[in-house]
Amino acid sequence: MATVKEIIEWYNMQPNDAEGGYYAEVHTSDISLPDNVLPGFPPLKGGRSLYSAIYYMLPSGETSVLHRVTGDMLYHFYSGLPVEMLLLYPPGSKKEYELCVFGNILERGSHPMKMIPGGTWMGSRLLTSHVEDYAFMGVSLMPGFNPADYTIGKREELIKEYPNQADLIKKFTRDSY
Repeated sequence: MATVKEIIEWYNMQPNDAEGGYYAEVHTSDISLPDNVLPGFPPLKGGRSLYSAIYYMLPSGETSVLHRVTGDMLYHFYSGLPVEMLLLYPPGSKKEYELCVFGNILERGSHPMKMIPGGTWMGSRLLTSHVEDYAFMGVSLMPGFNPADYTIGKREELIKEYPNQADLIKKFTRDSY
């Protein structure tokens, strides 16, 4: 199995200081959507790309802290070990939260692909703590990623909004953010 350092080098990955883990942009669509055609999205001059895709790697000992984007995200699992994924759904959804195993060990009930609806808070962490363990994934975003659509969750605010999930929220957030 490849090492964390090798994957970072092979895919020219950069640290995601806000969220945790590492990422590399793979593709951004040349097709753009004009501003104001997507309800609920912040206005942008020049519109938005139709979609984008990244590689994302989460090494052992790091957490992808709770974050959300305005559009939908489709996660793909490529290699490594499964992650525990916490989803906090927007108010009015059929369920408040979901805690699932995301990975490619199918016989243990993990999912190799997961659709995360826009506006859903999501975070993940490896289920193991060995130094060289990692999860190597991909994320497709519709519409394409734009920083205006990206929010890192603040622990106290999330606990106020989802008080029944306070213990989980503490595991998937940082004290200082």
